[in-house]
Parts: sequence; C-alpha cells; structure tokens
Amino acid sequence: MVLKELALNPRDMGSLCPSSAVLAKEMARAVPARVRANDVFIEIGAGTGPVTAALLQRGIPSDRLIVIEKSPVMAESLVARFPQVNVSCRGAESMSECLNGSERVRAIVSSLPFRSLPRKVSLSIMREIERVLAPGGLFIQFTYAIAGEMHFIPSGFKKLRSSIILRNIPPAKVEVYMKPRVTRH
Repeated sequence: MVLKELALNPRDMGSLCPSSAVLAKEMARAVPARVRANDVFIEIGAGTGPVTAALLQRGIPSDRLIVIEKSPVMAESLVARFPQVNVSCRGAESMSECLNGSERVRAIVSSLPFRSLPRKVSLSIMREIERVLAPGGLFIQFTYAIAGEMHFIPSGFKKLRSSIILRNIPPAKVEVYMKPRVTRH
C-alpha cells in the first residue's frame, strides 16, 4: 500500500517507511492527555495509522479524534483499522470542514511532508492550522530534516520543544509549537 501511494503521489508521501512506534509515541506524548468538554484533536497525514494508534493509546477518546488522510486507499485502510475514529478523506487545507463550530481544537498532530509539498499547498495548510487551532493549542510536527527550522510555522507560534528520534528509519525530529493564547491585532 505504501509503495503504491509513493509511486502514485511521491510528493504527498514523506517516506517509504511508515513512522516507527517510537516516533508515534513521542508525537502522542506531546498531546495533552486531559480532555475537556468540546476538545477535539486532529491528526493530518495519518498514512497507515501508527500515530493514530499512539494517540488512542495515549487516552485520546476515539470520538474526539479527527483523522485526515488525503489518499483514498490509505483512508479506507484507516477506517478498517480504526472503525471508531472519524476518518476524513480530504486534503489538510480543508480540515475546518470536519468541525461543527462548537469544538475546540486542542492539538493538531501532523505527519505531512511539508518540505516536499508545493509551497502554495504548505502555506494553505499552515493558514488552515492557524485558523482552526484554539488559542494555546498545540501543533506537533515531525520532520526528517534533523537540522534547521521549519519554514512554514505561523508567526507568533512558540516552539516548546524539539526532540530527535534516532530509533526511526530514517531518524526524525518532533517539534511542538503552541499557538498564542491571545491574538494580536
């Protein structure tokens, strides 16, 4: 399945190998475990589901998790693997269409390969992240670029931490950002 998607949509796939359990657990560890009324959590670029599984193991209720996967093949696989989770087959730039308006997006966990996506798409997705993420919400992203900074993070987002996961093929870095609690005008 991964090889087929890589051949059909190489820019949408970050790697030949799915994320390791160690990387998935590190990403899930950054998500707040305490869930409040109206909290929802969004995963974008779920692929084969290792991060989805880690988020559920972390204690995120399945009815509060929205999983977004652009590939119809991968999305169908996620629905079969996680029937209790809301899986939406769409691009991350339209994630707001999955929300009902009363929900508070507490965290967005991303496995999207921003460095290989067209710049216009990356910017569109980051604008959507900035729009839907609640003030004080977390944006968690992994990258294979161990050195350097992510170029598409919205201004005002504060980096809380960065950790390198050597037990992933290839090694990866998990970065955690917080959206400002107060928006400036």
